[in-house]
Amino acid sequence: MADLHFKLTDEIWEDMVTLEGAPITAIVVWDRSLVDDSLEQPVTDRTRVFVDVDLYLANQTKLELYGASVAVDETSDPIVGLDDIGETLARHTQNGAVIDEIAAGEDEMLVLLLSNDRKESLLMAASAWLEGVWEMLPEEAI
Repeated sequence: MADLHFKLTDEIWEDMVTLEGAPITAIVVWDRSLVDDSLEQPVTDRTRVFVDVDLYLANQTKLELYGASVAVDETSDPIVGLDDIGETLARHTQNGAVIDEIAAGEDEMLVLLLSNDRKESLLMAASAWLEGVWEMLPEEAI
């Protein structure tokens, strides 16, 4: 079983950098997050900032991102609301999203720069993640 990672160390980054350029085949955005219980205020779908997301890559790699936030760039606040986050990620994926860059953010958290065929980009910062393999896409995948 894969290990749950909380910090992007140099060693882990060397393994993950091979995913740069990988097309995203599908995504699943979950309506609860692993970090929900640790937040000070109760979370509703309308106030949600952190989501758990599964990224299904064309190379059969599955990235499970926990406590992920999504922003349009480094200076923007994260997108708020489960529907807005899901719609943004779905639209981005449907327009040919790829993992453009893997980087470390604040406290060495994993940050993915996603780009697509329309030259749009998104930043996804994850509190924790797992890397695995997928064989079939789930029914709820976008």
